Amino acid sequence: MKKITALSLSIMASASGLTYAAGNTTTLEQNGNINNAFVDQTDNSTIDSSIEILQSGNLNSAEAAQKNETDSLIYQVQEDKLNEVYSLQMGGIGNEALIFQMGMDNHANTYQVSTQNSQAKIHQNGIGNEAEIQQHLGSDNISIIEQKGHIHGALVGQYASFNSEAHIFQDGSYHEAMISQKGTGHYAHISQTGFSHSAEISQSDMYNEADILQKGESNHSTIVQVSWYNSAFVTQDGYLNQATIMQSGNGGLGGGHMVVVNQSGGMNTATVIQSGFSESTNITQTGYGNTAIVNQ
Repeated sequence: MKKITALSLSIMASASGLTYAAGNTTTLEQNGNINNAFVDQTDNSTIDSSIEILQSGNLNSAEAAQKNETDSLIYQVQEDKLNEVYSLQMGGIGNEALIFQMGMDNHANTYQVSTQNSQAKIHQNGIGNEAEIQQHLGSDNISIIEQKGHIHGALVGQYASFNSEAHIFQDGSYHEAMISQKGTGHYAHISQTGFSHSAEISQSDMYNEADILQKGESNHSTIVQVSWYNSAFVTQDGYLNQATIMQSGNGGLGGGHMVVVNQSGGMNTATVIQSGFSESTNITQTGYGNTAIVNQ
């Protein structure tokens, strides 16, 4: 009997399209018309991972891929029509991406690259919503985007973060929200109801916390925090209110700042800039056309 060498086995596997991925499972169910689904777990370093896609309705599209991934899960559910979803998990261990979409023309993407024990969740119900979660290189992170209504846009990026958590909840129409966290142990939350709000949180370094709540119409909030242990909280109700918060340390060190801004009414503006160590500001404005500026 002719001996089959390891090189021969490699050539045979390559020619036949075989891989050595082990213990992976795929479940795919589609009901309706002209739905498309694509699953890729062919990478030979993907082990004990699973993908499940369930689609009902018409003209939906789903794509999921796991490469060099271990003990991870991608779960996608889409109903109604013209919805699209894409999930990629690569180079990680113990990750989960969960997406649920109902309505029409919703788009959702999740990317978890070199992460461990992290969760990305998206739930969209309505028309024309877009959501994306990116988590890279960190571990034990949680990102959740939930959007109800019409024409919302949301992005969460946690990048090299460890043990960070971010939430976005939007209800109504025409909201935009973004959270970006780069360091360790951050917490961020945005909740918007009503019509045409925009909110942005950007955090770096370690252990910063930010929370934005907006109701009414056309309110805008921006929070930027650099260095460690900063906290910022913004609540706005009414219309055309604006809050801007920027907090940093001194020479890249320090932090520990605190800001609370509460605004109701209309066309109010609050701006807070804090640098150095352990500064605090509390602003409350009611009525119309008020302006508050704090720089310390």
